[in-house]
Amino acid sequence: MHAEYHIADITLELDRCNLLPAIVFRTARAQCDTDVQRAANHPRLALPIYMQKELKAAVFEIVRSYDMETDLILNHPHYPALVRSGIGAHHAGQLLMWRLLLEELMSMGVLRVLIATGTVAAGVDFPARTVVITAHSKRGGEGYKNLTAAEFQQMSGRAGRRGKDTVGFCVAAPSTFCDARELLKISKKTAEPLVSAYFPSPSTVLNLLRYRNVDDLHYTVQRSLAAYIDKQNAVKLLKEAEEVSDEIEAKVGQRIIEDGEQAKFPREINKMMKRRRRIEKQSAELEKRQEAMLEQTLNGLRALGHLYQYTLSEKGYWSANLCTSLVLELAEIVQEGMLNNVSAERMTAIIASICADEHRQYLKTKEPPLSEEDITQLSEIINRVQDLDLPGVTDTRIVVPNASHTVLMWLKAETWQEFRGLLRLCGAQEGDAARLITQTAEHLHQLTRLSETFPQIALRAEEGRRRLLRPPLTEAINLE
Repeated sequence: MHAEYHIADITLELDRCNLLPAIVFRTARAQCDTDVQRAANHPRLALPIYMQKELKAAVFEIVRSYDMETDLILNHPHYPALVRSGIGAHHAGQLLMWRLLLEELMSMGVLRVLIATGTVAAGVDFPARTVVITAHSKRGGEGYKNLTAAEFQQMSGRAGRRGKDTVGFCVAAPSTFCDARELLKISKKTAEPLVSAYFPSPSTVLNLLRYRNVDDLHYTVQRSLAAYIDKQNAVKLLKEAEEVSDEIEAKVGQRIIEDGEQAKFPREINKMMKRRRRIEKQSAELEKRQEAMLEQTLNGLRALGHLYQYTLSEKGYWSANLCTSLVLELAEIVQEGMLNNVSAERMTAIIASICADEHRQYLKTKEPPLSEEDITQLSEIINRVQDLDLPGVTDTRIVVPNASHTVLMWLKAETWQEFRGLLRLCGAQEGDAARLITQTAEHLHQLTRLSETFPQIALRAEEGRRRLLRPPLTEAINLE
């Protein structure tokens, strides 16, 4: 296999063949950033001066139309490479404002190359003349896996601009991480069927029980798309079990004819019988899976005191206002009094610590804002919820003290420019910090819904949310 293609080689070859603009898909954010750095320093990628001026004019036009903060754009570390080479990097580690700028520039046709992770393929809709795929697999929670047919179609489907191109081009860039033969196999597969994302999560069940009874929930689950798909798959498994049974009967009948009635089943027949029983068991479990998950959720809510038999308890009524995947954790934190008589800063630090992504890089400190006692109490709450093994409750959530420090530093920073400097010093990415801050603000917003039962908590939550959501993390971007 070849070494990974340099972004200059890709860009110049596509330009020679009149295949620009292009989207180059990379598997990791670091690859995207490295490509931009390489582009910034490569003499052959520099645009003519008049094109650089046109690109700058387009940037300022977008900044004005969306009321973006000019300094945040002009001082972005990728801005010099953007205007010099017409190449930009788009991934979740970037600030939303920067991603929006690149999307608009690409739609206007003034970018030559957009380097992106797979999130662009699924999340936004702007095409290019050419798509370059540089890997046939991607890394997930269980290691590297080949792209699915749907993922490949999402990426390759960006090739070809309506009204500008009569055909789009999808190019493979073979390397250590990209086997063109594997991509060819994937390209010939049909897309995986759609599946239902519905499941009876604790948040869903609590909200429905405010207006319906448990019998209504069972009715809803039984007639959900998820249950329908499960039943269809259960029928397929039963057919597979029947085929195994037919094969067993054929083999057993032949055995009796040859050896008489006293014939013993050979090992092969016993294995087939075990396989049939296993398939039949899987089919039965699959047919009742949604019902089983509902019962599991109801039992978990009873264990935590949200339900009394089949009716919401007092705790269940106020916690049903928390429309979030962290409803159980937040309810336990409130019930244990961790948010009583605390400042907006401390409440923000507590919430940030449990909604962070463990694998993300945040600001580090030798003096974490949460005490050892706080961390222990929060960890016990998380473990208590996880031990119930409820649908939708992640088993990888932990307390992240650095996340608390990150959001508090944003509260203290005067501008995002100042905050950006801190992030760059410790290697944290803007997009990750922005995601943490907005997630924290959203969970604080859910706590404001407890104004009737916990007015002081709701008041402090609103204060924390308001202080977090300031430019550029507000509705300051004009979308009209």
